Amino acid sequence: MRYRALRSVNGFSLVELLLVVALVAIIASVTLPALNGTMSAYRLRASADIIASELDAARVMAISRGAVYEVHFNGNQVSVIDPQESTDTNKAVRRPKTLEQGVTVTGPTVVFRPRGSAVGGTINLTNEKGITTSVTVEVSGKILVSPISD
Repeated sequence: MRYRALRSVNGFSLVELLLVVALVAIIASVTLPALNGTMSAYRLRASADIIASELDAARVMAISRGAVYEVHFNGNQVSVIDPQESTDTNKAVRRPKTLEQGVTVTGPTVVFRPRGSAVGGTINLTNEKGITTSVTVEVSGKILVSPISD
C-alpha cells in the first residue's frame, strides 16, 4: 500500500503574519494600562504589609523584652527604635525598611509599651496615582490594614 505524499506547506504568508502582529499590538494596548494600575496597587499593598510587619515586630519586642519601642516613619522608610538606648533615629534596633517605589507614608510615631498596648493612630499610605490605604494601630496593640480605596 502506497501513501500519497502530503503537500508540504513552507510557512505563513505576509498577510497572515501582519494580521497576528496587529492582533498582538491591539491586545497589548488594551492590557498594559490595566497592568500598570495593578502594579501600582500591588506596590501600595506591599508597603502596607511592610509597615504592618514592622509594627508587629516592635510590639513583639516590647512584650518579650519588657521595654518601650517606637516605630518612626521617615519619608519612605520605617524604623523600629528603642528610645532608652538612643534618641537618634538613625540608630534603629532593626534595619530600617524601605517602602515600595512611589509610595509615601504619613502618620504619627507609634509607641508600644511592655504589655503590648500602643499609643499611635492611623498611618496613611498614598501611591503616585492617588490611591490610598491605611494601617491603624489600636490602643490594645492590634494592627489593622484597611483595604485599598481609590
